[in-house]
Amino acid sequence: MSGQKTRREFVKVMAASSVAPLVVKMAQTTTSPSAGKPIKQQVLSRSRLEPFNYEGVRLSEGMLQRQFHSTRDFYFAIPDDDILKGFRQRAGLEAPGHDLGGWYSGDPTVIYWWSKGDTFNTFGQWLSGMARMAKATGDEALQEKAVSLMIEWGKAIEDDGFFFYSRRPNAPHYIYDKTVCGLVDLYEYCGRKDALVFLDRITDWAITNLDRVRRPNQGAEWYTLSENLYRAYVLTENSKYKDFADVWRYTDYWGFFTGQSNVAPYHYHAYSHVNTLSGAAMAYAVTGEDQYLKTIVNAYDWLERTQFYATGGYGPDEEWLPPDGSLAKSLETTYSTFETICGSWAGFKLARYLIQFTGESRYGDWIEKLTYNGIGAALPMTGRGETFYYSDYRLGGGRKYFHSETWPCCSGTYPQVVADYHNVIYFKKDNSLYVNLYVPSQLSWNCGGTPIEIEQHTSYPESESTLLTLRPAEPVTFKLNFRVPGWSTGALVKVNGTIFSTQATPGAWATIERTWNPGDQVSLQIPMKLRTIPIDKQHPRRVAFAYGPVVLVQTTEPTLPIEPAEAAMQFVPDQKEALSFTVAQPKASFVPFYRVGKGTPYNMYFDLQG
Repeated sequence: MSGQKTRREFVKVMAASSVAPLVVKMAQTTTSPSAGKPIKQQVLSRSRLEPFNYEGVRLSEGMLQRQFHSTRDFYFAIPDDDILKGFRQRAGLEAPGHDLGGWYSGDPTVIYWWSKGDTFNTFGQWLSGMARMAKATGDEALQEKAVSLMIEWGKAIEDDGFFFYSRRPNAPHYIYDKTVCGLVDLYEYCGRKDALVFLDRITDWAITNLDRVRRPNQGAEWYTLSENLYRAYVLTENSKYKDFADVWRYTDYWGFFTGQSNVAPYHYHAYSHVNTLSGAAMAYAVTGEDQYLKTIVNAYDWLERTQFYATGGYGPDEEWLPPDGSLAKSLETTYSTFETICGSWAGFKLARYLIQFTGESRYGDWIEKLTYNGIGAALPMTGRGETFYYSDYRLGGGRKYFHSETWPCCSGTYPQVVADYHNVIYFKKDNSLYVNLYVPSQLSWNCGGTPIEIEQHTSYPESESTLLTLRPAEPVTFKLNFRVPGWSTGALVKVNGTIFSTQATPGAWATIERTWNPGDQVSLQIPMKLRTIPIDKQHPRRVAFAYGPVVLVQTTEPTLPIEPAEAAMQFVPDQKEALSFTVAQPKASFVPFYRVGKGTPYNMYFDLQG
């Protein structure tokens, strides 16, 4: 397959480069813009909707809460001394504990960041995930762990701001970016002003030392830097961060989606090239320039049209493919179908920005797909860094398995994306509330000065309905909006048991505007049916089966000579277990992909006969 493929290969290019870093010291002003509103207010003025930003939303009992808690407990149990050991060794400090091994090894002599090279590949993401988890749930113990790790790590920063092992060019952009994210999150979600001291020091180092050579598709992933630097600017109004973020705008790639560049991104690294689009989103947030909003809107449409599997996953062998039937053919050649954890994290972020800046509900469909078929279908973290990495959609049978090495990059994004469940269920704007996901949850919301408690009861997607109970402190008028999935027809809304007449157009918001009283209940029914999803237009009979938002997999023999028009009649629901089906001829069983455990063989895609 042409082009560079995995992150390992990308980084080898960077490591082998003899190009010296450009030493350019940028102005380090701390002044706010002289005109207009504060930056935060400017961003809000460009937001059609707002996420709750990990505040006021709690998961209730269900599959997502269970995954969240198991992830929290796994990372909380990693000994601090083990996490810090490599940093302390590099700085010549006392370093108790044990090497974590794998990609998080303490051996400073090996050059590649992905294999026993430096204790940096996930550290910043772990800080980020812990900070977000702690904010979402009020978890003081987890917050204390994240803060302690930051403080102890800070002791290993050198006077010039250098903070990881080798000064050779083994992906320093990547390391710096993830660390910036962790520090920004500790400031934003944990209120730690000392995080800004560390952020300032390492950014001064980065301004002086990071290579500015723009190699497309580079393993160092310089093109993801702008997002978190823009976030730092919005939070601090320190123009140093905006100036440095501006350096890393990925104009050639972003311009492909607005007609300003003819660089086709085929065979580019898939996850990081979704991730960089969040940089374009933050460029729009900060500048208000329409080209950046057009970039992310058009990029999503391109992804949905040419790159997505039925699950919402993308990137076989971690690559974008040309829209010539290659996506379907990938199912014949590789088990490395979707870099699941990292890919879900990038997808959650981009879809959330799209909802925020366009107000459109259709992007929530992608979040929903990834929730149940991506991150929600991932094996849990276990052992000493055993991590689910690739989903396997192969024709003829796949299995779920852990990465062959411990602590890969997906062990960094795992706590971040699981924490993000809290940030994609509900959105708000003025006196309007938007329900994006149908998840057992509780919400505390202040609507124009009136506190409201809302509880969502549901077993969706194993049922077709959800029930919201509203408890405002006093009667209050506002709009309640529900995302109607694009795959649905016939959605029905009831208020206090009575049908409420409102448009329930697939791919849009259904709206109820009224005065709400304590104890009011709203139910939404979204009828589900079996459907086939072709892999691409060149292969209309190579399909996956889905029921509602859930991709089904066959756990018996792969042959399935069923006509698409007959599929709904052939699939017989199990009377005891929701979302389980049997097919009589040939005899086959189907279950949700998220229900399949480690090592169980399954089939997701089929070539229909007839």
